Amino acid sequence: MEYGLNTSHIALAVRGQDNRIVLRNRLTGHLLLELPALRMLAPVLGGAPVELEPEGVEAAPDRLTLRFKSPQVAEFAVVFRVQGDALLVSSSFTAREACELNRLELYPEGTRVNFYDLVNFRNRHHTANTWPELNFGGKGFETDTYSGDWQFAPHPSLFVLRKNEVHFLFGALSLPQAYGMYIKAAEYAVKEWYLDCGAAGWGQRLAAGEAYESPIFVIALENDATVYSMLDRYTDMLIGQGYIPDPKRKASVDWHTGPLYCTWVDQMYISKAEIPDELNEQGKVTTAAEVLNENFVRRALEVIDKENLPFRTILLDDGWQTTRGQWDPHPERFPDLRALVDDIHRRGMKAIVWWNWAEIFDDAEVDEAHLIAGGKLNKHGSRMRDYSHPRTQKEYLEPLFYRLFSSDEGCFDLDGVKTDFLADKVHADMPVYDPQWRGEENYIYQITRYFYRLMKSIKPDACHIGCAGHPYLAEFMDVNRTYDVTSTNVIEHYNRALMLQHTTPGCPVAFDFFLYEENRERFLKTAAENRWAIEIGNIVADKKDYFSPVEPAGAAYYAALRKYL
Repeated sequence: MEYGLNTSHIALAVRGQDNRIVLRNRLTGHLLLELPALRMLAPVLGGAPVELEPEGVEAAPDRLTLRFKSPQVAEFAVVFRVQGDALLVSSSFTAREACELNRLELYPEGTRVNFYDLVNFRNRHHTANTWPELNFGGKGFETDTYSGDWQFAPHPSLFVLRKNEVHFLFGALSLPQAYGMYIKAAEYAVKEWYLDCGAAGWGQRLAAGEAYESPIFVIALENDATVYSMLDRYTDMLIGQGYIPDPKRKASVDWHTGPLYCTWVDQMYISKAEIPDELNEQGKVTTAAEVLNENFVRRALEVIDKENLPFRTILLDDGWQTTRGQWDPHPERFPDLRALVDDIHRRGMKAIVWWNWAEIFDDAEVDEAHLIAGGKLNKHGSRMRDYSHPRTQKEYLEPLFYRLFSSDEGCFDLDGVKTDFLADKVHADMPVYDPQWRGEENYIYQITRYFYRLMKSIKPDACHIGCAGHPYLAEFMDVNRTYDVTSTNVIEHYNRALMLQHTTPGCPVAFDFFLYEENRERFLKTAAENRWAIEIGNIVADKKDYFSPVEPAGAAYYAALRKYL
């Protein structure tokens, strides 16, 4: 017997006689996906896939429920339902005995895929193409949404499959407590497509009799679309169903998107540091951080005054602090940070500092009671604070933010933070105190929400400058920057900006740093034409291009800044 469920674009057929699920394009009749077995959203428990035997299908005009028998779980069901012109799918089961969930098989091996390529919303370096080219044909590809590329973390559990103008979106609406969505495909067939819940020994623990409900995934199709229009459909659905708030309701603060000077590129040039192009190698270089001090900042302020540069904010980048993980002003470089901040405020400017909640250097003095798993090191050999623990929140984060943002005596009266270097830090084998914070996307969402609300409770107009293409974080970032581009290719900034604009609805985008004179005016003009903010990283020193020596910034550069900022 065959059961069907239709949207305006997709025809879903469940074939009971051969245990297949088939998705077709209703406009053309062409195959989209064909699943060889009814194993969609099936769990892997204790390292082994559960055994499933079809029990029956319950059909309604807008819903199909597939029920299964299993010796490992009870009441396993997969539910498809129509939501507007899209399908929603989720699964649920009850654990018969204590176990751990390691994976959720989203599509089983052998699923046939009638698309040319896949878009994964993660960054690609040194090219204007924002995402990698991943082709289903031939030897295929292997990719995931885990944040190992160090940029725009966390990545949403979301893929778009393309065949010319036909776009098929599959993504999580509810936030997964997982460590990335993985897919491996070749010769137009799925080898693996699953949600990673933690390897054996580190999976999600389920007690006997405990019910589990999977994330809710959306399946959407457009026959004449772009990646950006599909992203808009996805974020509109998140907003419409209340998963994320309507960005139109978020109050804007004018100075957040005003011209900003960040000290970082000047720090690189003045220190003559050889900063690697790859971000995952930059964390090892401290030379540029060591040159940042009060005299450095005052020199930059003199240039701003002398050249009449219209900056409204100054951002002290890496180096203002004692060390990463110990977020007090460096006692020698900034002996009186409050006096400097007061001076910046008297000039009518705001002061922001660089902050990385995820990294702790070996020389940082840290209360071990605040660490994840008693100080277990992550894959980069670093300790991490467990921000899910009430003790860390009350004893560490809340006092820290009070000192940073309060105008009270003994505090620094700062105006915000720039977050950075957040990727590939949260692992399943580093269990956090509160299981409700479990998962990479979820943990970064939880900590970002917590520190953002904490910052705003102390200083309501404070600014968080982030770098994440994730709709769940749009509410908790005031500016979303295009991140470190090391070439003179303006289109690299432009395409990153488009991605951020469509993945973080309502969050203003900022072009972030342009290191060289070559193509700089085009960079400034492009940002201005699109009404994107601009963050400038150098006003003291400059380079003509990648191969040129560092030289003092010149009059023509200052004139361009005055023209476009």
